[in-house]
Amino acid sequence: MAERDLEILLSTLKVIRRPGVWRYRTTSSRGLGMVLAMGASRGFGFYSKMLIQEREGVTAIVPAKAKTPPDNRWIWLELSVYSDLHAVGFMAAVAKALAEADVPCNAVAGFHHDHIFVPEDKVEAAIAALEALSERS
Repeated sequence: MAERDLEILLSTLKVIRRPGVWRYRTTSSRGLGMVLAMGASRGFGFYSKMLIQEREGVTAIVPAKAKTPPDNRWIWLELSVYSDLHAVGFMAAVAKALAEADVPCNAVAGFHHDHIFVPEDKVEAAIAALEALSERS
């Protein structure tokens, strides 16, 4: 069952590092078909792990390549507590802990879990900050 209580969310928070390194890319709204077609042609069903439709176009989170610049290489961390979509303050506490550790993050909410993307070179600091947040809660 999804949890709304902030104290429980924070005290039971575990961080799962998802495999791979990810990058953000954007394309015009008309480019969405190309993003989807690229996934089908790659043989593993879906090239993009996440798609977000914005007014300016489509943002896709896709696997990083060897030539992906360091400032666009992200590690996907899953917050493995079943957080209710109506929980108040959970992502604020997570963002604050990461900010105090000088780690930027980009958050995406799923139905069951929240997911954050942190820079590849700051992943250890991010995990340590989130583990400390859970331990002191």
